[in-house]
Amino acid sequence: MKKIGVFVGSLRKGSYSKKIAKVLVSLLPSNIEAEFLDTGVLPLFNDDLDPNGVPEWNRFRNQLDTLDGLLIVTPEYNRSIPGALKNAMDIGSRPTNHFGGRVALVVSDSIGNAGGYGANHHLRQTFTTLNIIPVQRPEVYLAHTDTMFDEHDMIKSEGTIGFLQSAIDAFVKLLYVTSLSSSVGEFLDDSTDPLSLTLGKGHYYHKNDAGEIVAEIKFNFDTPGAVTVTSTTVQPELRGKGIAKQLVLKVIAMAKAYQLKIIPKCSYVESFFKTYKNYADMVQ
Repeated sequence: MKKIGVFVGSLRKGSYSKKIAKVLVSLLPSNIEAEFLDTGVLPLFNDDLDPNGVPEWNRFRNQLDTLDGLLIVTPEYNRSIPGALKNAMDIGSRPTNHFGGRVALVVSDSIGNAGGYGANHHLRQTFTTLNIIPVQRPEVYLAHTDTMFDEHDMIKSEGTIGFLQSAIDAFVKLLYVTSLSSSVGEFLDDSTDPLSLTLGKGHYYHKNDAGEIVAEIKFNFDTPGAVTVTSTTVQPELRGKGIAKQLVLKVIAMAKAYQLKIIPKCSYVESFFKTYKNYADMVQ
């Protein structure tokens, strides 16, 4: 497992940036763990308080030291990044740089047309000093976020989800070819899932070259606070490759991101949770 830290620039409870971050976490491969870092609890940086520091600063720096990569989703404030995010970058850079060598994906957003362009590039300027390795392309500027989500905070457009998946794929590839692993070859060996999966409305799925769905897990949000898994299907030619497990892990990652429990109404998923008891706390 590799671990990434998720930074959300907006501190607002219902921020669009946080909704986008949850979707991005749902698109990560199952062997990457995501941890949301709360920059809102960090007191303003003041050099006079170092080297002893502040407890919140020290905890934050220790968190950074456990990370392999960064996922940053932010709105634009006055053509730049929010103060809480800049404060976190300053704290993490002192007295030694705790960001150095990490790979980062930057996603900026706005309810207007520009998609947070200024914030995106101001953040990249900070990366130069902090030796953070950015995903160069695709550049991700998301506009009109106030119309982007459905009632479950899921992105309505599969085209947008596909674009975000391409950004996550680029992020993962860059993560795996950096020197973050002591053995790049060993890291690459298990860097991908058996299949590339697409997130659609109510399901993750994979289509073959003929456009037919050959692997799929279906779910709904009919029960408040939970995601109900109704079926898991893998065509015979793909069985025995760990694909059904991959499908369930995708739903688990999504449920964690949205702080939901899982209701298994599918025999395979029921069996999965009986076998992998370390996920038992996810079941409602």
